[in-house]
Amino acid sequence: MVDSTLSIFLGADEAEKLKRIEHFQKNLFPTTLKELNFTLLYADDKDLTAEILKNALDCFPTEGAKRRLVVIKRAHKLKKNLQTFLSDFLSKPLLRTVLVLDIPEVKDSENLVEEFVKRGAEVIRFKTEVNSNAFDLCRAVMSHQAETALMILTALLRYKEQQPKILGALFWQWERSFTQKRLSLDSYKKGLKAILEADKKLKSSSSAFAREALILETLVVKLSYLSR
Repeated sequence: MVDSTLSIFLGADEAEKLKRIEHFQKNLFPTTLKELNFTLLYADDKDLTAEILKNALDCFPTEGAKRRLVVIKRAHKLKKNLQTFLSDFLSKPLLRTVLVLDIPEVKDSENLVEEFVKRGAEVIRFKTEVNSNAFDLCRAVMSHQAETALMILTALLRYKEQQPKILGALFWQWERSFTQKRLSLDSYKKGLKAILEADKKLKSSSSAFAREALILETLVVKLSYLSR
């Protein structure tokens, strides 16, 4: 059972947080209904508005689901007006939704955490240290472990790992794997095209972290699939 309708994930252990989110999902709705009952938002997405937040939190779960699940990543980056809106909205109990505020950076987030604890939030603490690097990401990709790769990528981006460094490591590993004959020529060409397209999109992007992260997330999934 999900005991609280409002939780704060405090810390940086992406693997454990993913497990906890999957646990929430399992108890709230069948896997087949996930797409209709799970919403993932990024607090530093420049297009995020109070109306989008309200719609996500107010939307009715579909038939067969107990509640919807809304996860706000990098919640410590919420703009002041969105923090105020959310605090006011949470002055009443959540009736249709379980909300998770993901705050990876414990430092300087104390006031925000305290504010939502006043609104009844349960604080779930995770490890704060991140030991993964770009080459751990590459190894996960080449081992076809897309979920693990995505978790490592999230941690790297969260801790200011530069996107060109990540992209460069993926390119180096892709070339090396082809040289070692671990990739077919067709997979190599498709992967190289995906890397170059991601590079072009990142260089021309003026969007928020959420959209730039999505470019790399999409690339990681593609490469994980092509490396089979």
